[in-house]
Amino acid sequence: MGNDGTHRAGLDERIGALKERIYATVTGLAILAGLYTAEHVTAGESIFALAVGIFAIAAAGFVAEVIAHQIGHRAFPRGRELAVMGRTAAVALGTASLPLLALLLALCGVLTLNAALLIGMGIDAFVLVGIVLLASARSGLSLGQRLVASTLLLALVAAVAIALLLAHGH
Repeated sequence: MGNDGTHRAGLDERIGALKERIYATVTGLAILAGLYTAEHVTAGESIFALAVGIFAIAAAGFVAEVIAHQIGHRAFPRGRELAVMGRTAAVALGTASLPLLALLLALCGVLTLNAALLIGMGIDAFVLVGIVLLASARSGLSLGQRLVASTLLLALVAAVAIALLLAHGH
């Protein structure tokens, strides 16, 4: 495989983990927004909804990777390949940690549920803006082009989050 192959594999793993983080963060943002707009939701129900939603997107990503590998390589992934897929899926689970912490503080009475949901949405929005700005900075575009690209990417992220929110009937 050599040094270039090892570097490429590491880069592919980081790219896959970043994609999972983006999927899970957009999903988490939509779940939190849906909970914020829902009536009569408890902190416990919110924790459950966010945890299950993020687990579901991570599991879906893992299953998609396994299936795509089987189709592309005509073999079930083994060893390192399967470990990479598992680590990539686990990254998605980590995206919910700070919003879940805010919800746990609401469960303990330290925060109101609305405050915890707003904090969670703020965290997810901050992460998404940071990722978009990082992508823009690494794009090689001029400053003006980066501004346009970042604005368009953030608009697309918002559209996806709104679509997820609407799909859940909120």
